[in-house]
Amino acid sequence: MTFGGKTPNKAEAARRDAIKAGHCMACRQRNINVKGQGLVEWHHLRGKKRHMETIGLCIWHHRAQLFWGHTHADMLAEYGPSLMYPGSKPFHEAFGSDASLLDMQNKILEGVE
Repeated sequence: MTFGGKTPNKAEAARRDAIKAGHCMACRQRNINVKGQGLVEWHHLRGKKRHMETIGLCIWHHRAQLFWGHTHADMLAEYGPSLMYPGSKPFHEAFGSDASLLDMQNKILEGVE
């Protein structure tokens, strides 16, 4: 699969697969475990061609897709803001900067955290 015309190389594809099988960086901060439920996507922090600058976000935190049976109000109360709803400013206020989220993701992938 290509993103912005650049096919992930072997290391990038391995990172993508590990992220998708792992934790949502926002849910993890709220002690919510969605690992292994098929809800985590990889989010590019700085452009679709920079596959190593990616973090795992669940479908709510990434695209504001509601979990079954929940309203936007339910999701905000339980999971906090997503990048799409109410937007990136509240999301980053709640969960940290791109740099801190990337650092957290890298430590998890390296087995440090």
